[in-house]
Amino acid sequence: MEIIARVLASLTGLLHVWIFIMESVLWMRPSIYRRFAVPSKEQATQLKDVMLNQGYYNLFLALGSLFGAAFFTSIDGAATVLLYSNLCIAGAGAVLLISKPALFRAALIQGLPALVAVVTAFLSL
Repeated sequence: MEIIARVLASLTGLLHVWIFIMESVLWMRPSIYRRFAVPSKEQATQLKDVMLNQGYYNLFLALGSLFGAAFFTSIDGAATVLLYSNLCIAGAGAVLLISKPALFRAALIQGLPALVAVVTAFLSL
């Protein structure tokens, strides 16, 4: 179970590094902001500062997930960091699903691996 938790937490972390890049670095590309259901450049420009901040939230969660996965059993508290980061990510996926059901696929991609990482981490403790 521990290996499954670590692998899924690592994949979740890497996914959220990519989300950071999309939200904070590549945001003004039409192919990127349209993935987030933003239809126009004008709306993307209005959201640019918000998305920069949102991207960094995703980066910090990603770093927690990756740290927890890397040091799950070797550093005291690493399992807690993995659990906390992935619970936050799974929660964000649930909020996305509830608030915008049309983005079901994105919510599933975001939240399901994190949720399974949490369950398997708990089972391995």
